[in-house]
Amino acid sequence: MVALRWDQATGFTQLIQFGDDWAPQRLPALKDVPIATVPGGGYDGQFYAQIALEPNPASPDIQNALDNPEYRFRRILLPLIAHYSGSGNPKLILNTYALLNVAAWLLLAVLWWREVEASTERGAFVWLACLLSLGALDSVRLSLTDLPCVLCLVLAARALQKKRPRWATLWFLIGGFVRETAVFAAAVFPAGKKVEPGRKWLLRGLAIIPVLAWITWLYFNLPGGFGIHVFDWPGAGVVDHLVLCAKEIKSGNSDSRYIFGIFGTLGMAYQSLFLLTRWRQTDPWTRLGLPFAVLFWCFSAYTFSGYWAAARAVLPLTFAFNRLLAKERSFWFHFIIGNLFMLHGLWRMLP
Repeated sequence: MVALRWDQATGFTQLIQFGDDWAPQRLPALKDVPIATVPGGGYDGQFYAQIALEPNPASPDIQNALDNPEYRFRRILLPLIAHYSGSGNPKLILNTYALLNVAAWLLLAVLWWREVEASTERGAFVWLACLLSLGALDSVRLSLTDLPCVLCLVLAARALQKKRPRWATLWFLIGGFVRETAVFAAAVFPAGKKVEPGRKWLLRGLAIIPVLAWITWLYFNLPGGFGIHVFDWPGAGVVDHLVLCAKEIKSGNSDSRYIFGIFGTLGMAYQSLFLLTRWRQTDPWTRLGLPFAVLFWCFSAYTFSGYWAAARAVLPLTFAFNRLLAKERSFWFHFIIGNLFMLHGLWRMLP
């Protein structure tokens, strides 16, 4: 499905989704670069791809090209990797950025296969539910930061399982610069019972403080804002979204965003409640998913306007939920209810 998005002239830039509406504000460096575009505003990947071309936050050109410079520059690591991998060639930089999610998916596929013992029946279904989930595939389809961030969090959780808290700290830190929401998981991660409290908090601080310092610097030096509009009172966005979907379906609108919007939202809600009832557990996978189980209920109707955005934002919850199912007696019941929306990811991934 990724290969079908290749074009001889524009390469893999179809995965970035540059929108025609933003053409007048694009970086001058893109003027002579053939890129695939879509009608309308496009999607968020176009902003991160342009940061890869011009990673200097003080540049007036990049500030003009972004919808919210302060918000976009928080997720600086993937654009930096593409920038330095592309050796100054704009076309190569764009295609490198477009394929970073593909590389993350392949690495995570191998890593997750080993983690869930996918050679077993349960493990195989858990592997499929995570790697083919809506959040994972949409991150690949739109060249976003969600899936690479999950890769870092999974590596951190595995390091904790192997009693390597310093490696976990490093992966949490890297994940925070890929996508700032990684700090939520870093804030609650267990460093092991034998690690003294002072050292435990030191490790957490090392994983979180550099990311918060970067965000603070951006806030005071770049235009934009924290993006508070994505949050609302707990449960308000979920209810508003379900009501909207029900009204649209009742009126005869059978668009997949509303049909799957109900299944997907209920599935994520079930995943969240599953984790929240286990909040006392200290194993890495429970701790990894808990912050995102809470975050799900705080999203506004704006976030749920495309519920796949919520599915991407709580993608660590999907991985943690499915990882914890392996030992559950009612595995199939939990699995089916919690992964109702997996097929929508495949549907949206089709060219």
